[in-house]
Amino acid sequence: MLGILSFGILHGANDLKIIAKKTSHQKKNNSLQFFVLYILVVFLGIILFYFIPRLALLSFVLVSCYHFGEQHWSDRYEGKASPLVFFILYGALIFMMLFSHQYAESSKIIFQITSVQLPFQFFWIGTIVSFIGIIVYSILNKIPLNVVLLELLLLGLLALLFSKATLIFGFGFYFVLWHSLPSLQSQIYYIYDKETKRPLLQYIKSALLYWVMAIIGLLFFYYFVDLPQEYMLSIFFSFLAAITFPHAIVMTLMFYSEEANGD
Repeated sequence: MLGILSFGILHGANDLKIIAKKTSHQKKNNSLQFFVLYILVVFLGIILFYFIPRLALLSFVLVSCYHFGEQHWSDRYEGKASPLVFFILYGALIFMMLFSHQYAESSKIIFQITSVQLPFQFFWIGTIVSFIGIIVYSILNKIPLNVVLLELLLLGLLALLFSKATLIFGFGFYFVLWHSLPSLQSQIYYIYDKETKRPLLQYIKSALLYWVMAIIGLLFFYYFVDLPQEYMLSIFFSFLAAITFPHAIVMTLMFYSEEANGD
């Protein structure tokens, strides 16, 4: 949990700086407009989870699947076909492995958010389908065999961890070490030039305000909204979902910008 609240949230706290870098060629400074739009998207996610939780959760899972796959494969995918399906399949495999190994707790959270009870077979079949999809896509797009074998080994180790750990630890391990830290590295590389001294420190200073705002918002909800204790984990994942929507969009813009510039 601590890792998610620190590095996990921190890796999405510099989205506005990424947008500013991407739009730096424009004559007019649109920082305020982007900030307002970013916050509106976050609140839209919160509203969706409140009024249409089933649609909100489905949207969050699909967006996160693509976002996880994009971060992990963006600098290595060389297939001629669009990577959209491949990225989603990779992220779906992560989710399905985690949810199937931690079915009791996962299904409970999903039920608390959506009032839908998904059977275990749903996650197990989802794991198999996404795994086969990745293999087929890798063959069709001629992804090097050594890359595929290494990924399968790492995914096997991740599945082993998911089977032995709790839901929150398993997700936190993946989210922080597998996703957030590589994302931080990509962002620092994109935002700062080679002459910048201590770019990690500069990144943290720049992101600190937004990170503090996110933590305060979560703490405020935890202490002042009267909800049963067993619902707090559901609220926590809903909070992550709300801030994931705009972050995923910004990261896609960043990766496309890198490709356009040949970085």
